[in-house]
Parts: sequence; C-alpha cells; structure tokens
Amino acid sequence: MSLLHHCAHHPSRRDFSLLLAGAGIIAATPFKARASGNIDALCVTCIDYRLVAANAPFFDHLNLHGEYDQVSLAGASLAAVSPKFPSANAAFWDQLAIAKNLHHVQRLIVLDHRDCGAFKVAFGKDFAPSGAPETAQHKGVMAQVQQELAKRQPGLGSEFYLMALDGTAERVL
Repeated sequence: MSLLHHCAHHPSRRDFSLLLAGAGIIAATPFKARASGNIDALCVTCIDYRLVAANAPFFDHLNLHGEYDQVSLAGASLAAVSPKFPSANAAFWDQLAIAKNLHHVQRLIVLDHRDCGAFKVAFGKDFAPSGAPETAQHKGVMAQVQQELAKRQPGLGSEFYLMALDGTAERVL
C-alpha cells in the first residue's frame, strides 16, 4: 500500500522518463497525422488485385505522395453510377462526402482499369473488351460520374484515368 501511495504522490524517475518519451513521440508525429486537416484528393480505385501495387506509384506520379484518401470499389467509376451495384453507389458517394467533411478534399481522382470484371458484369454482352471501344465505354461512365458529381458536390474538381494492366495510365477526362 505504501508503494501505491508513493507512486501517486511522488513519481519515480522511470515514470518521469516514460512521460518525457511519450511527449517526444507526440511532438515528433507530423501534424497532419495528429489532426484532421486538408488533403488534396480522394482517390477511387478498383478492387482488382492485379493493380494494387501500381496504384501508389501512379498517385505519387500525380505528386500526391501519400497525401490522399483512398477508397477501392469494384469498377471504380462504375461503382458510382451503375444500377447493377446500388450498394456501391451509396458507398462511393458516402465516402466522398466523408472525405470532403473530414479532410476538405478539393478533387476526386478516379482510376479505372482495362479488362475490368465489374464492367463485364455491368455491361454483359455490350462489354467492350479492348482498345478504343473499351476506352469509350469507360469515358461514358466517367462522364456520368462527372455529371452526378456536379450535382452532389458542386465546385469539387475531378480527374479520371484509365490504367492498363502493365500499370501505365492515361487521362480520360
């Protein structure tokens, strides 16, 4: 009992050292990691495992360097507007609203990819498997997202990209 009494009123050198170490860790933590703040973008990608490793280098190429929120939903742009995926529609717009409210994102960046299984499901026999028709199909969906974005989040910027399976990407909108 005297030990508890001693610790409660007279901190030991060890207690003081732990307190200083904790304060040092907090002080060394970058401010953005300690508090919500401004992040440039919400980046939406597809869930496809084939491109997970290519996503971060792509966003680094856009000079985001980890300073972005990220959501992965099957089909990326398709998740926002396809009637085949109503729960993904809600998730897309909910996550965008959360990112805007918490981190004050200024733009939405959507990264679709070629040979997307979600596009195959959504378009069925009308799926465009490659080349210019595939690009046009993605561009059409992206344009729908852009129109919906203007209604839901006026003033928020947007960029839409299409990535090949080798990790190279082109801006579509």
